[in-house]
Amino acid sequence: MHEEQKMRGPVRSQHMMRLHARCILYFNAVRDHGSIREAARQLNVTPSALTRQIAQMEDEIGAPLFDRLPGGMVLTAVGEIVARHIVTVMQDAVRTDEQIAALAGMRGGRISLMTVEGIAGDLMARLLTRMTRTWPGIDLQADTGSPRRIVAALSGGTTDLGIAFSLDAPDDLRRVAVARFPVGVVMPADHPLAGRQSVRIEECLDYRLILPSESLSLHQVMEPMLHPWRDRLDVVLETGSIELTNRMVAAGVGLAFQSRLALEFDISRGALAHVPLDDPRAVTDLGVYVREARWLPPALERLIVEVREALREQEEAGRVRGREAVVVK
Repeated sequence: MHEEQKMRGPVRSQHMMRLHARCILYFNAVRDHGSIREAARQLNVTPSALTRQIAQMEDEIGAPLFDRLPGGMVLTAVGEIVARHIVTVMQDAVRTDEQIAALAGMRGGRISLMTVEGIAGDLMARLLTRMTRTWPGIDLQADTGSPRRIVAALSGGTTDLGIAFSLDAPDDLRRVAVARFPVGVVMPADHPLAGRQSVRIEECLDYRLILPSESLSLHQVMEPMLHPWRDRLDVVLETGSIELTNRMVAAGVGLAFQSRLALEFDISRGALAHVPLDDPRAVTDLGVYVREARWLPPALERLIVEVREALREQEEAGRVRGREAVVVK
């Protein structure tokens, strides 16, 4: 039995080594679209050719890669393992291309990132503006999404960098930077509490409140502080939209809770005020994540440097305002 197992290992490895570029592209297209027909349309090949290629891969590996269900093609357990391997191969190929381009003096490359909505304004605009200046020729793609979507996009290889608050990251992600920011009360600039240095939760109970829904990590930060007062809360709205929250607060509908990061523009023009909560639990971590298994292309390494610098600037701005924002490398 021992000898038989020793023979199987090399055979399996040889099968994986025979996964060539076409197989990788075809497999990845079916994984992305969940459909032979749609994957074939995207690749400009016939569905029968794509079906044969997937069948050949399954013969080589010795196990089904997809379950053929009425709702589409779904990865099997073996398919999930192959998918992780292929995502790593494709991302490493991008790194190789960019390293060769860098040796030729070119600073190009394509980088995608996904952030939570709360930092998609001032902070991200400054960060990406600086990146386009320091890395000419970069092709950037930036999207917003929930923490769950960010984790899925990073793990699936569809985005290169994820930025989210208080993210419970799985083992296949690596945090490359983090900053801690105070959570405070958001209110109109002329609100009676706006001139305070800090506010206690119980002082907010006289006002209607706009609370974060469970889709936001801020919900988990606020829940322990709000729970003792649950019977006294006058909640007018629960939402996962930071933009909607800020507009409703500016209209005088109620008070809300969040970090200052999503408010800089409204504060600078005198529409909103942010007062820190007087509670040691009122902090949120802003983390920056990549896939653990991949090598980082030069452009992505540079973007991470720019993110760290932007967080350091935010830290300094917090100190000037007398607020804490500690960056951990």
